[in-house]
Amino acid sequence: MENRWPDAYKVISILENAGFEAYVVGGAVRDFVRGVKANDVDITTNALPLQVKELFEHTIDVGIDHGTVLVVLSEPIEVTTFRSETTYSDHRRPDEVTFVHTLEEDLKRRDFTINSMALTKEDKLIDLFGGKSDLLHKVVKAVGNPKERFSEDALRMLRAIRFSAQLDFTLDSATEAAIKVLHPLIIHISIERVKVELEKIWMSDYPSKGMDLFTSTGLSKHFVGNWEASACWSDFESFGIKANGWAFLILMNKDSSYREILSAYKCSNIEKKHVKEVLVAVDCLKKGRWDSVELFQFSEEVLIAASSYGRVLYKIKHSYTPEKIIEEKRKLAISSKRDVVISGNDLMEWKQDKRGPWIKEALDKITIMILNKEIKNDRAQIKEWFFREYNN
Repeated sequence: MENRWPDAYKVISILENAGFEAYVVGGAVRDFVRGVKANDVDITTNALPLQVKELFEHTIDVGIDHGTVLVVLSEPIEVTTFRSETTYSDHRRPDEVTFVHTLEEDLKRRDFTINSMALTKEDKLIDLFGGKSDLLHKVVKAVGNPKERFSEDALRMLRAIRFSAQLDFTLDSATEAAIKVLHPLIIHISIERVKVELEKIWMSDYPSKGMDLFTSTGLSKHFVGNWEASACWSDFESFGIKANGWAFLILMNKDSSYREILSAYKCSNIEKKHVKEVLVAVDCLKKGRWDSVELFQFSEEVLIAASSYGRVLYKIKHSYTPEKIIEEKRKLAISSKRDVVISGNDLMEWKQDKRGPWIKEALDKITIMILNKEIKNDRAQIKEWFFREYNN
């Protein structure tokens, strides 16, 4: 650990030297056992939050009431006191957090066995609930009674599906059965949290697995949109863009208002713009190809998504591949409006007129003519055309 996670090793060493226990827990341990690189390293300890703060120069109280202190060395690390949680009246947050004395009490409150292992600084694995075995057998399994775990925090149902999609794991039969019974509890979870989990499924290596489980367990019934055509998701690819999942969903829902769906999931204006452009690009592709102006109008990211989704969902026959789209874009006379060699100031000078809507109209016309190779992107040619055709 000293070489792999030097800051975590140092934090644990300082806590142990002060007489406390400390371990790496959560996703970092899961990834360590799987042999993949961990993004975030979290630590649990029997030291109370104020005791942790006394041991380190730079700390941030990110969730001190729930036992979490951010210790900042070369990078920030969450350090959380062993804790147990009581009832969950809202099926999301514990009504009360109680600090406990043993690691076992802390680990048994966690969601899934693959996330309930701990690691000493000497890399000794502490696995009280069979997490390593479940990793080996590629199973997502709730710790203890799955109905209790999901009743405590209904988001765990969606997280189980997300882990299944990310890791290509199956759901333990009892865990899946509990979701099928308790799926109505998902209404207690904020739409923002649901959105995050859905997008993580779309960005995973196996999104169709996640979408199949999302529908088959009944979770999808509680959300806007028709999710039932899950077979379509087998051909879905995100192309590394979260908003593409929303574009795909809306294209599946052919007769629904895209604005209503995007607003329901509180998508950002940037996401809405991207989705709208994918929808328009698909519509333009229905004739079998994009013309030069359309290739210019849309980004490579939009065109790549639209070519894929148009083929999958609308059976549009075309020859576009991501490589061909990039090649076609590069062949265009200009790649952006900034490449046009004249500006609005030039037009005002030539026409001896003040600024107004006519400038945009003229620049758009010039841009289209350049793209269609009716004139070259040459200052003299554009000026000649302007005086001959447009200015009269």
